[in-house]
Amino acid sequence: MSLSEMAAGGWKFFRYLAVGGLFNINLEVTKRCNARCDFCDYWQESPPKELEDYVEVVKKLRPLSVSLTGGEPLLRKDLAEVIASLRRNFGFLFLSLVTNGSLLTREGGLELWNRGLDEMSISLDYPDGRHDRERGLPGLTAHIMTVAPELVAAGVNLCFNIVLKRENFREIPALVRLAGEVGVKASVSSYNGWRIGNQDHTIGEEDLQALKEVAGELIAMRENGGNLTTGTYYLEKIPEFFSRKGVPGCTAGLNWLQVTPDGMIKRCSDHPAAGHFSQWRPGFFTSTDCDRCWYSCRGAAQEPWTIRRFGEMAREALGGGK
Repeated sequence: MSLSEMAAGGWKFFRYLAVGGLFNINLEVTKRCNARCDFCDYWQESPPKELEDYVEVVKKLRPLSVSLTGGEPLLRKDLAEVIASLRRNFGFLFLSLVTNGSLLTREGGLELWNRGLDEMSISLDYPDGRHDRERGLPGLTAHIMTVAPELVAAGVNLCFNIVLKRENFREIPALVRLAGEVGVKASVSSYNGWRIGNQDHTIGEEDLQALKEVAGELIAMRENGGNLTTGTYYLEKIPEFFSRKGVPGCTAGLNWLQVTPDGMIKRCSDHPAAGHFSQWRPGFFTSTDCDRCWYSCRGAAQEPWTIRRFGEMAREALGGGK
C-alpha cells in the first residue's frame, strides 16, 4: 500500500469516527456450500444469482472493510478475479475472506492472497474429527492443519474462526494456543441458532460458571498479547449473552450490514432482505431492538471506540506482541 493510500485510509477512518457510515459489510459471494452444518440452512436453499463483480456494491455502501463470505466462497471459479477487481478499485479497503478450508490449497490460497486479500480466515471448531463430523466433510481437519502452516510460511495472514458452543467452549483456549503454535491467529464467535431453530449447541445455565472461567482465560490471553484477535469487549459479554439469551444495543443495518450474492441488502445474516444495494442510503435501516445474537462481526461493529480499543488495535498493528 502506497503512502497516499495510507493517508486516504486514515482520513476515511477518522471521517467514519466523526460522522459515521458503514464499518463493515459481510458480502456473500455465493450461497452454494459443500458443507452440511446443522446450524446453517444455506446448503438446503436454492442459491440466488451471483453478481460477476461487486465493485458497484462497495462504491455505493462505502464501508471501511469487506468480509467475503458464503456459503463457501471457494466454490466460485472466478473468486480470484472478484478479489482482484475490488483491490484494483479500492486501495484502502480491509478485505478478508472466510472459508471452510475444504477446497483450499497452498497454490490456490496464495493466488487469492496475492490478488489483494488482507486476511484469510478458516472455520475450525475442534482440533480433530469432531469438526469433520459437524461440517459433514470427512478429513477436513487434517486438511486444514496441513495447508494452514504452508500458507503461513508463504506469508499469508491467516486466522482460525472458532464458533463457541456447548460442546467445545471448554477447549477453546487450548485451540487458540494450538493455532498460535502453527503461526495462525484465532477469533471467537458465539453460537446462535434462533434463525433455524436449532438450540442444540446453546450453552445452558448449568455451564455458565464454567463459561465465565473460560471467558476470563480468553480475556487474559488477549490482554497478554499473542494470537487471539477477538476484542476484550466482545469476550466480556459472552457469558451475558448465554445467560440473558441476548445482548442489547445491536447496530446491524446502521454501521454494518449483509449483502447477498445477487446484491440484496439485509440488516444482518439472520434477517430478511430489505431491498437492492442501489436503494441504500444513510438512514435506510432504522435502529433495531433485536438482541438475539452475539456474533463477532456484530460485536466488532458495536464496540465503542474507547482508549482500550485503540490500544488493542495498536498492539495488533505492531504484530500482536505484548
